[in-house]
Amino acid sequence: MTKIFPLATSIIAIALALVFPSTQADAHHHVQNKWANHLFVPNRESNDIAVIDTRSDTLIARIPVGATPHQVTLAPTLGKLAVTNSADNTLSIIDLESMQTSATLTLGNTPEHMQLHPEGEILAVGNIEGGTISLVSLREEVELHRIAGLHEPHNMTFSPDGKSLYVGNLGANFLSVIDVESAELTERLPVGSGRATASLGASDEHQGIIDVTASPDGSLGFAAFGDGDALGVFDLRTGEQIASRPTGDLPWRAYPSADGAYMIVPNNGDRTVSIFEAGAPFEEVARVEGAEDMTGVNASRDTAFVIARGGEEIVIIDLESLETVDTIALPGASPETGVLTPDGEKLYVALSGTNAVAVIDVERREMSKRIEDVGAGPWGAFLLGADNYCH
Repeated sequence: MTKIFPLATSIIAIALALVFPSTQADAHHHVQNKWANHLFVPNRESNDIAVIDTRSDTLIARIPVGATPHQVTLAPTLGKLAVTNSADNTLSIIDLESMQTSATLTLGNTPEHMQLHPEGEILAVGNIEGGTISLVSLREEVELHRIAGLHEPHNMTFSPDGKSLYVGNLGANFLSVIDVESAELTERLPVGSGRATASLGASDEHQGIIDVTASPDGSLGFAAFGDGDALGVFDLRTGEQIASRPTGDLPWRAYPSADGAYMIVPNNGDRTVSIFEAGAPFEEVARVEGAEDMTGVNASRDTAFVIARGGEEIVIIDLESLETVDTIALPGASPETGVLTPDGEKLYVALSGTNAVAVIDVERREMSKRIEDVGAGPWGAFLLGADNYCH
């Protein structure tokens, strides 16, 4: 049985005095939770999860998991943390009371991205190289179904009622729709104006659909087609594509602004960032300067922070003037992805090149601290009640 590293156990004991929310929706709306002040960081090279107390910005624990952890998600109603381990094809399920692994499930080939069902107990996991989706019961700690027929499944989202799962296919130009109750593929929804193409070829040469990003109310989905330079807008209640808009070259994915007014799309082909209205008519209102190899966007009320791994910097876009106004240089740090605290005051960014996590002061738009020695190869960050995402 795995054990927690003995780092500031007393801090964890204090956190355990808080209460769990009754539903996943409560957690999303920032209801106080025993883990609401804890940041979880997967370390791909040291094969563990760093736990950081965001009140003091200190490392309090490291939890061993499987080989090359890719993404984490937290099921607050169950008190469990799930971790995909892409190198050994497993899912680690961790009991947060004991900080120990309660189950290790073998899934399909290369599990990476995942999404928790709105009811908080069923987890959808994309096995990217296997072309399958696993549906896992976190309560029972078993794989319920494995659904084939996908093309490098990447990020995904559920419909508002939880009955359908929309999956982005990195190796195709369409979204796959899965009926959750029957665990069957039901539709292919092409993004843009073309027909559904079964496969684009190797993902190192082509980029299909990275993700379908839900609007804050969950009714709309925004899917960028990399090779097609297009952003599709879908009604997640019906599956209908209601708009298609051109982007810059090789769009990565859409990210919402904090107020839900904009969808922000990094275009890695021409190093620009497109800013779209998040409501009809979904027009592009600005295209501004970005940087090399943009991996994520975190947006506060008036600022978008664009993480650029290749440029080793964070590009700052003012969402009132819709202009690129500054950068935060991170030489040698290899910034990966980040997460904003629910109060919008701090941004945490995983720095795989320096085995650290940067803490960005959102109001001052500058780095206020670097949390060192969090583990080897930190890949991302997850915070309960925040707008979490992965590469």
